[in-house]
Amino acid sequence: MTGQPRDDAAASVALRPYLAARMRPLALLLFVLVSAAAPLAAYVQSLRTLRYEAAATAGEVAAILDREVQERPTLWRYDSLKLLTHLRAITARPNIARVELIDRAGERVDLREDDEAHAPVDELLWAASPLVINGELVGHVWAAARPDAAARTALLVLAPFSLLGLALSLLVYFLPLRAMGQAERRIDGLIARLRESQAELERFNQRLEQQVAARSVELTRANDALVRKEERLREVSSRAIALQESERRVIARELHDSAGQALTAIRINLQLIAGAAGNAAMIERLATRTLEVADATVEEIRRAVVLLGPAILDDFGLAVAVRRYCDDFVERTGLELHAEIDLPEAGLAPALESACYRILQEGLTNVSRHARAAEVSVRLTCTEGHVTLEIADDGAGFDPDAIGPRPVGAGGRGLVGIRERVDLLGGELTIDSRPGEGARLTVTLPRRERDASS
Repeated sequence: MTGQPRDDAAASVALRPYLAARMRPLALLLFVLVSAAAPLAAYVQSLRTLRYEAAATAGEVAAILDREVQERPTLWRYDSLKLLTHLRAITARPNIARVELIDRAGERVDLREDDEAHAPVDELLWAASPLVINGELVGHVWAAARPDAAARTALLVLAPFSLLGLALSLLVYFLPLRAMGQAERRIDGLIARLRESQAELERFNQRLEQQVAARSVELTRANDALVRKEERLREVSSRAIALQESERRVIARELHDSAGQALTAIRINLQLIAGAAGNAAMIERLATRTLEVADATVEEIRRAVVLLGPAILDDFGLAVAVRRYCDDFVERTGLELHAEIDLPEAGLAPALESACYRILQEGLTNVSRHARAAEVSVRLTCTEGHVTLEIADDGAGFDPDAIGPRPVGAGGRGLVGIRERVDLLGGELTIDSRPGEGARLTVTLPRRERDASS
C-alpha cells in the first residue's frame, strides 16, 4: 500500500530480481544461438556436400558414357540395355536418389529403377553434367541426392548443441545471479553495520547532548554561585570597611570616654594638690586617687592598643598571643578555660594570624557577655592544608538560624563579624548550638605559611 513509510530495518537491497529480468533474454538468446547455429551450419554443409556428391556422380556417369561410346561405339548403338544396367550398378550410391539422362530431343532416361527413382522431384537436390560424345553435346546427365541425410546430420548435431546451449545459458544466467546474491548479502551486511553505527552515533549524540545540557546546568549553577559569591564578597568587603570604621569609632569613643575623663580627673586632682599645699593629708589622698586614675588610664590605653593591633602577634606569634589573651580572659571573667594550641613553629601568614586572633577575641567576648557559662574550651590546631579554631562553652546556648545580618552600629554583631572575616579568607564557619545546651563555634581557614619577608 503506497503512502506508508517503509520499515528501514526490514528493507534490503533487491538487485537479483533486477538482474534476473535483464539476464533472461540474454540467456534465451544464447540458448537459441548455441542450439541452432551448429545444427544449421551442419545442415547447410551437408546439403552442399550432397549437391557436390550429386554433381560428381553426374560427371562420373557422363565420363563413363563418353568413354564407353569411344571404345565401343557398336555397343552404344546395339547394346544400350546392357550399358544402362552397367550404369545403374555404378550409380547405386547411398545418398544418390535418381540419375537421369536427357538427350537433345528432351527424352528422359532414368538410370535407376528402384523405388527411390519415383520420389518427388521437389524433394531432391539436383546437379547436372554435360554429356559430350565425339566433341558433340548430345545431352545432360542429371543426378539427384536425398536431403534426408542432411536433416539427420542436423538432428544429430542439434541434440548435443542444445544441451550445450542450455548449460551455457544456465551458467550465464545463474552465475551472475549468484555473484549478485553474494553482493546483496555483503551490501545488506554493510547497510546493517551502517545502521548500527548510525544508531550508535545517535545514542552517542544523545548522550553528548545530555552531557552538554548537564554541563551547561552545572556551569550555570557555578556561574550563579560565582555571581552570588562576588556579590557576597562585595557585601562583605563593604561591611568589613564599615566594621573597621565602627571599630575605630568604638575605640575613639572608649579613649574619649575613659582616657579623656581620667586625664581630666588627673588634671583636677593636680589643681587641688596645688591649692592644698599646706594640708599634707589632703595632698596624700589626692595623690593616691590620682595614681589610681593614672593606672586605670594606662590600662584603658593598653586595652585600646590591643584592640587596634596587638603587638604581641608581631613579637611572639599567634600561639603566645592566644595563651596571653586566654590568661587575661580568665583573670577578667573568672571562668574556667581549657586551651589546646598546636601550631607550627614557623608560624602562619600575618593576615591569617590576625584573623584567628580577632575571631578568638570576638568568640570569647560573646561567651563573657551572653553565654552565662562556667567553663570554656579553646582548641587551635593546624593540619596540612587548614587551620581550625574551636571555641566551646557550657552556657545558655542559642538558635544559630536566628543569627543574620544586622546594620552597622546595632548590637549583637559579634558572630556576624566572625562570619564576615571567615568569608574574606575563604574559610568555613560552623555553629553548633541549641538553647540550654551550650554552644560550639568551629572556624576552618585555608592555611598559608608565613612569608620570609614577613
